[in-house]
Amino acid sequence: MRLRGWLVLGAVVSAGVLGAQPVVAAAGVPFAADSGDQCRRGVTEGTLERVQGPVIRPIVQVEGALADDGVISPCAPDGMYSQATFAGYNGGTLVDRESVKVDDGKIALSFGLSDPAGVTKIDAVIVQVCRFSSSPIGISYCGKQQSYKIP
Repeated sequence: MRLRGWLVLGAVVSAGVLGAQPVVAAAGVPFAADSGDQCRRGVTEGTLERVQGPVIRPIVQVEGALADDGVISPCAPDGMYSQATFAGYNGGTLVDRESVKVDDGKIALSFGLSDPAGVTKIDAVIVQVCRFSSSPIGISYCGKQQSYKIP
């Protein structure tokens, strides 16, 4: 009976070890983009990191922060908010896009960009920060798009 128990325990442990899927993360690529104005009212920065495994779909993990009108700003409040857009591409084809916005503050970013079908990997991410009026009538403007190759 004891031998049988050890055999079952060994089989369970082996199945767990063999069934575990290792996740591989490449070194993070630092990113930064701003709204393009003199006050740098909208700013995002952080890292882009490829995460993939043999079964897990390829993901580019975005970690960082987005800030709008920092606490200590030499410019007067302007009634606008900042929005950062992250677009993941494979070659010239858009694979996934995520937008995050903040008004008069700073928020943490933590999300993944991936193909909804789980097949196509992302080899480049374009980051852009735009500012929009909080009222229905107003202006909007965007900073320069920043492009990052994902190894």
